[in-house]
Amino acid sequence: MKPDYRHHQILLEAFINPGCLAHYSDSEWELLIRLARRVKLLGRLALLLKNNDLWAEAPSRITNQLTSALVQAEKLKQSTQWELNRVVWALEDCDTTIIALKGAAYVLAGLPYSEGRLSVDLDLMVPAGDLGEIESLLKIKGWRHRPISVYDEHYYRVWSHEIPPLVHAERETEVDIHHTLAPLTSRLKINTELLFAEALATPHAKVKLLSPIDMTIHCAVNLFQNNELADDLRDLLDLHDLMVFFSDQDTGFWEHLTDRANQLKLRRILYYGLYFSQLIFRTPVPMGVANRLHAKPGGMKRWIMHRLVPLALLPQHPDKPMKRAALARWILYLRSHLIRMPLYILLPHLIYKTARMLMAKSKILRR
Repeated sequence: MKPDYRHHQILLEAFINPGCLAHYSDSEWELLIRLARRVKLLGRLALLLKNNDLWAEAPSRITNQLTSALVQAEKLKQSTQWELNRVVWALEDCDTTIIALKGAAYVLAGLPYSEGRLSVDLDLMVPAGDLGEIESLLKIKGWRHRPISVYDEHYYRVWSHEIPPLVHAERETEVDIHHTLAPLTSRLKINTELLFAEALATPHAKVKLLSPIDMTIHCAVNLFQNNELADDLRDLLDLHDLMVFFSDQDTGFWEHLTDRANQLKLRRILYYGLYFSQLIFRTPVPMGVANRLHAKPGGMKRWIMHRLVPLALLPQHPDKPMKRAALARWILYLRSHLIRMPLYILLPHLIYKTARMLMAKSKILRR
């Protein structure tokens, strides 16, 4: 029996062709809300309805949920922006540059749909040479690391692209401080000096943004290098939004994007970003753009990813999960670790994580 992908169509058509929402039945609206919530796109869906004058087409019980999603997104946005303000205050005596990443950056860049994006943490990147001073100053001013194991401390300090998350003692807002964009154990060696050199100023002292080109590439890196892809449809939609928004502003965007990916040796990652954004969201990437990349994944890798990635990115039906989707997610989970760590680190790491998970489950069962 062939698997039923109609729930994927219900979700994707809403974002690709919002006009179709005027014809959704009550049951389709209910399923759409459940799916959008699972992939953190409820606020984005609410903005879509408002911007396309479709609010009145949705049942009142649906608009109530969408209104709540917008309120939540706005509250989280304000919390993140205030945390950024406080970090700048805490570092006022430190001669450094802070680059805002992800959700905070999308708001500062004026990305049209950033208002509806759920952004729980504040992600920042700082020069590696300033990391120790910045961490010390933030700890003096009220941020703390959550208690973690000795192993996890080693993981962050030696292998990761960020230090352990910092949480403010009063506000409990998490700040993730990066010193590069990919794990140190991965084969990717990103020259962050190139990123800082092209960073753009913002109205906030010390705070900069990655250039539009670098912001787009970072979104692809985060999705296809740092993430495990399960239910990460929001991040792919971020990539789609960035490419549509910035290409409208710069006629040379696509040429600059591929040139920069070639320079940073992130060609294969950008290829996947272009390919799956077109495949899933029909992003209007001009013909031949991917051919400008100096290296692309081989045919077998492209074939495998074509079959696995959509199954992982798109949410499972809440009532009818598919075994093939679960298998795809497991394979891509392993892939995410293999591209981030060499085997001599990865195997002990997975053994440790598995043992810790089993111990946690055992404690729960004994209660």
